[in-house]
Amino acid sequence: MTKQFKLGEHAIGGIIKVDITGQTIRVQALDYDTKKPVPFFGGVVLASDRNAHDKLDDLLNDITTSYYSQKVLDWIKSKIALSEW
Repeated sequence: MTKQFKLGEHAIGGIIKVDITGQTIRVQALDYDTKKPVPFFGGVVLASDRNAHDKLDDLLNDITTSYYSQKVLDWIKSKIALSEW
């Protein structure tokens, strides 16, 4: 499943795209106008990774504010269980 968060000036590029496929969570920062990925901002985390929650939190905080980072993380957690140990 895929969701785009259009945050404008509150995120690098303006859009955060989250793809969840199986246990893989891919986060990308997209340019608002071209919808192309912004280089160096994004990553992949496995839901079963040790501290997956913290890894996603760090990744999202690099792209957007802590407020929107938490909103995106809440959506991810509503769709898939993350390892926190």
